Amino acid sequence: NFGVHLMKDGLSVDMLVITVSGEQSTKDINVTADEYGKGLENFVSLVKSRKFVLNICKEPSTKKIVKILTNDYVECFELVAPCNFQAELKMGQVKEVSVSTPGQNCSSPTHQLGKCVLDWRMVRDGCPGLKIFGGVGVKEFKEMRARRKKEKEHMRKASSRTKIIKVGKHKRRLRCGECEGCKRANCGACRNCKDMRCFGGRGTRAQACEGRKCMGMVGGKG
Repeated sequence: NFGVHLMKDGLSVDMLVITVSGEQSTKDINVTADEYGKGLENFVSLVKSRKFVLNICKEPSTKKIVKILTNDYVECFELVAPCNFQAELKMGQVKEVSVSTPGQNCSSPTHQLGKCVLDWRMVRDGCPGLKIFGGVGVKEFKEMRARRKKEKEHMRKASSRTKIIKVGKHKRRLRCGECEGCKRANCGACRNCKDMRCFGGRGTRAQACEGRKCMGMVGGKG
């Protein structure tokens, strides 16, 4: 009974910090990925602290382990986990969710808040009272995502307009001539402009002004 009460009181402190190493504690007991996921789900559901910090040092498998973290007490949830952690949050009282990684390099070339560790789409519906996500207000975060989506769409369209010509055995992409970068004038101050002969340089770099990068060439392939 003492152990039960101690565990119950420990999960009800104002701030609870839990670290999961991800390593097997003994060779005699082999915890499967499914058991790990179910155990983590069960533990999170029992927490009654106002602030909960969950530090996952390592996932037991490189494959995605489906997890649904449910809680009706935590108001501030801080998650430190590898980028491949991924879980759905269903926390009715949570107002702030912080996300970070424990120092490992992200496997994705485009590490993004709302994509790595916790996918925003797996958080928004299960946390109706959420006001801050990753240190950013939810409204501002949604605007950031909308701008990022718009930029990607613009780059995709610009890339489709980019012309490719063959010079000898090589292919060369030409500027689209329609994007904002193509229409901008040379700044005359960047290192590429200073190397241009029209600005008194030697003309050895043969690079466009840093402010006149074609969005099609930046976002395209080849």
